Amino acid sequence: MMDAPRVSRGAAVATLILAAGAAWAGGGQAWTRDRVSQGLQAQDRAVTVSYEPGTQDPEVPASARITRVYASRDFDSSAQVATRLCWGSEQGPCVPLRGRSVETHAFDGRAAHGPLLLVHRVKEWGNDHPPLFVRGTVTVWFDGQ
Repeated sequence: MMDAPRVSRGAAVATLILAAGAAWAGGGQAWTRDRVSQGLQAQDRAVTVSYEPGTQDPEVPASARITRVYASRDFDSSAQVATRLCWGSEQGPCVPLRGRSVETHAFDGRAAHGPLLLVHRVKEWGNDHPPLFVRGTVTVWFDGQ
């Protein structure tokens, strides 16, 4: 019986943390997509990967609007790769990934079904050579019915 109050307090703290996390995330729902790019073959030639909600994700109504976006990328190479996260098309609006990821409100209010795109360009091959494959993840939080 001595542990019961600690368990109750622990459950209450966990509930508060989850509620705070949902509020911080902008409320609403989210969809996430993981994809791997086609092979980057040439320096400064863009390879674009499109991200949209899938069948496993919550339904994204036409009226749903973005409240926050997170994107990350990873690759096994010493090459220098510039990546931009764009909404709608390669022409944007876009935000650059600094390092491996970006979290942004730059697309807030835009249609949550996207598409969002990761646009990758090899700036310098370093000690490596083509092809280079980039693993990417995009998560979109949204509100709206």
